[in-house]
Amino acid sequence: MSMSFDVGFPDRQLDALIDRLSPQADNPAARSLLIEARRLRSMIENWRSVPPPQLVREEMSGRILQLAAAVNDMLPPPSMGMTPRPSGVMSAVNYSTGIKLPAGLANAHPEETLITHGNEALPQTPLDVIPVQVSEDLSPHLAMFKDPYSRRADAYRALRHQISKRGDPKVIGVTSPGRREGKTTLAINLAASLREGARGRVLLIEANPRAPAVAATLGFLPPVCFLEQLRIHRREPLEPWTAAEVMPSLHAMAINPVNKQVPLLDPIAFSIAIDRLRYAGYDYIVVDTSPVLESADVNLISDSVDGFVMSAVSRRSDTKKFRRAVAALGIATFLGAVLLE
Repeated sequence: MSMSFDVGFPDRQLDALIDRLSPQADNPAARSLLIEARRLRSMIENWRSVPPPQLVREEMSGRILQLAAAVNDMLPPPSMGMTPRPSGVMSAVNYSTGIKLPAGLANAHPEETLITHGNEALPQTPLDVIPVQVSEDLSPHLAMFKDPYSRRADAYRALRHQISKRGDPKVIGVTSPGRREGKTTLAINLAASLREGARGRVLLIEANPRAPAVAATLGFLPPVCFLEQLRIHRREPLEPWTAAEVMPSLHAMAINPVNKQVPLLDPIAFSIAIDRLRYAGYDYIVVDTSPVLESADVNLISDSVDGFVMSAVSRRSDTKKFRRAVAALGIATFLGAVLLE
């Protein structure tokens, strides 16, 4: 039996925001918000064929409210004549819809965002590399570290070869339908195998603020939390980035598991980060993302990666959920699947 989902109000709200932002597309800050609104609108359109979980719907509502607050703070309300905008401690109102924003967003101000014009004009990205010592007691599942001459390690080398035949993508997202389905293990091993075949360096990025696991899995403390770097570089995109060298020519930008994390990944800041890190001398960038069915993060950053590899665990992963996750990603960005034992 087919299921349908009435997206209803959110898509109309985003249409109104897009209509307001489109005439201001020459303004870099407005254009960044316009990109975000269109990305959200595209995701909601996909909900008609792939109904999202309740958690994702609630998260989307929060993102739309945040976006509306930023738009209202930047642009005058539409067709409001000389009506003054609210200020001080007054509640913020979404002028395009009339709904009140949460109190925490009432006084929010969008960060200034620098958008560059054309990759040709971008300078080489400055990079600070700090060697770190990974744990000696790594999981045996990290075959590329623990037993690089094993059959399991050779399987990751074969995966590297198969990915190269799919157009040789340079920025590869690694995800899974849900939690505890091996995506971080896959991301780390894939990054290490790509390093073997690369002429230059490989970067492993962690983009899962809800449940960061890269630093804990490898047993090191990130010199600078990746989320903190996102916040800094959204305002100052030409500042140096900091990467941990976990083995020669393999760098990692991980989330510090000790810090209290913001639950939502900023897709605009992430897009700026990937654009700059492509110019930091890396042959490949592997991104360990959130699970597909537990948040909207993967879809929000899909424009920044060249494709996704999805992990599943033998006798644990659910086939129906796996198919839903693949449908949610879209066949255009799906590179393949890996079954882990």
